[in-house]
Amino acid sequence: MTTKTDNKNNLFSWQIISVFLVLFFGGVGFAATAMLLRLPTNNSCNNLSLLFSSATNRLYCAQLRAEEDTVEGFLGAIDLISNLPEDHPLISEVDRYITTWSDRILAIAQEKYHQGELEEAIAIAEKIPTREANEDLISQKIEEWQSVWEEGESIVADIEEKLRRGQWNQAFLATVQLLELDNAYWSSTQYDEMVQTITLAQEESSELDEAFASINRGGIDNLIKTIEIASRISKSSFSYDRATELARDAEGQIIDIVKDLIDDRNWAEVSTIARQIPRSSPIRDKADDWSNLASAGRNANLNTVSGLNLAISQLDKISSSSGVYAETRKLKNRWTLQKEDLIYLTEAKDLAKPGNVDSLQQAIARAEFISNENPLHSEAQQEIRKWRREIQVKEDQPYLNRARELASRNTVSGWQEAIAQAQMIEANRALHSEARNLIAQWRGNIQRVEDQPTLDRAISLGSQNRYQEAINVASAIGSNRSLHSEAQSRIRTWRREITARQNFNEASQIAQNRDAQSLSRAITIARRIPSSTDVSAQGRNAVNSWSEQLLAIARRTNSLQEAINIADMIPSGTSAYNAARRDIQQWRARLAPPPAPRRTPTNPPNNVDPRNITPPNNDSDQESTPITPDTEISPEPTLEQTSF
Repeated sequence: MTTKTDNKNNLFSWQIISVFLVLFFGGVGFAATAMLLRLPTNNSCNNLSLLFSSATNRLYCAQLRAEEDTVEGFLGAIDLISNLPEDHPLISEVDRYITTWSDRILAIAQEKYHQGELEEAIAIAEKIPTREANEDLISQKIEEWQSVWEEGESIVADIEEKLRRGQWNQAFLATVQLLELDNAYWSSTQYDEMVQTITLAQEESSELDEAFASINRGGIDNLIKTIEIASRISKSSFSYDRATELARDAEGQIIDIVKDLIDDRNWAEVSTIARQIPRSSPIRDKADDWSNLASAGRNANLNTVSGLNLAISQLDKISSSSGVYAETRKLKNRWTLQKEDLIYLTEAKDLAKPGNVDSLQQAIARAEFISNENPLHSEAQQEIRKWRREIQVKEDQPYLNRARELASRNTVSGWQEAIAQAQMIEANRALHSEARNLIAQWRGNIQRVEDQPTLDRAISLGSQNRYQEAINVASAIGSNRSLHSEAQSRIRTWRREITARQNFNEASQIAQNRDAQSLSRAITIARRIPSSTDVSAQGRNAVNSWSEQLLAIARRTNSLQEAINIADMIPSGTSAYNAARRDIQQWRARLAPPPAPRRTPTNPPNNVDPRNITPPNNDSDQESTPITPDTEISPEPTLEQTSF
């Protein structure tokens, strides 16, 4: 039987629970709302919480994942946005992205299919989240691949059967069927292999000298071909002993090649060679060991614990009598250590996932267990360097942020304080380079503020044509200052002005002599004045004036040849140039000798009456021109009267 006191206590407990529930769910709602309203960032993607992230944030993060352009990236992107409700405002866009990424995954599977990796292609295709829109397509595509594969395998089986019967032409015709398959692996790789197989089969009955030619050419294919040819020589043949010796030589060369490939860890090539060794070859057992070793090597290269375990178990299949047994023992020890350190490295990576300083330091401590003799040491050191950099960034970023904040005042004192703050980041730290660049920028700002009055004063002097004073002032800005380059550019401009004025003054001084040689020299000097200078206009005007004076001197000269020489001094581009060219042409024409007179024949032609012949004019060597009332008679112009 409950008392009133118990009832009160129970009521009080329920009140406390109610208050707690209100506060809890209110806090959860507030946090969820804040996360939904927060703009997506890369950090939110690294610590994405599907429970509280908005659809926009998840879509953004999904797009980032999809940019990896890998199957895992596309699947991760789809997984981030695939659980939106059907009535969500973004559902149509999400569906479009899911369709696009699903198509891309299927395209990657299609590439694997054409590369001859059917199982991997099917495995990738089956990872695509099935929906009503793509379920039938995926199933249809997988069935299509399997159908083509079965057809290819059937064609290859038929080709091999025809080869066993010696039906070469029919085997070639059957091989052409591979070209019709809608698969690059069957129509290209397998087709090439079948053609090669047929060719080798046709050569099985060739002479033993063909085997010698093959071994001399060298290479795996030729060595295997030598063994095949030699093995077809029957024991009753006189060439059997030579064939056996030749086969042993080829087998020895193959063993040496495979040994080098094993030393280089070229497992793919080792596996290829192992598959090519004929079943009847004496080294077939060795080839089986090579195949197991290559398979183990490929699994170990996956760099996973399961892959290393599988690789070690495959090594155990190789007997102690094998020629590669010693190598397998070394690899087993190596992969055992690698597996142990891989566990350390995996644990270190897991510890680093939170991304804070403590977790990164713990990850570094765990990764340092991997010794420098271990195959994973290099990778571990790379991860350690990355994590140390992240720690340094997290530790030094506040200094850099504070420095930027101080510099944002855009004052000399603000920049100085920002420099002092940024200099706290030491030279061996991750953000040192960025800090150094910012310090250089802020120092440049300070120097510009300090040196701008000096440069402004120099520019003011230059605008007053007080160039040398401007140069002297601007030269005070040192070579290690921000405005040095601009100051030097101004100085070069002012020096050009000084040189231009000196040339103009020199040319004007020389032109005062007013003789042809002086005027020509003055023009030459004045034409050196750059067009960008202030006196360029004066220089052009002076050059035109002096060219006109030269032309006037030439026209006043009594000697035609001397006049031509003087006028020839007038350069192109001057105002008197065209007139001088016309004058020179006329004067040269007047200097030319007159044309030879036409002679009158001594005896007239037989059919001409001599009485009708007009006697020549003895006063002139030229033919007489009849004068009409309209003829204008002008005296020959003198040198001074020549029109230009």
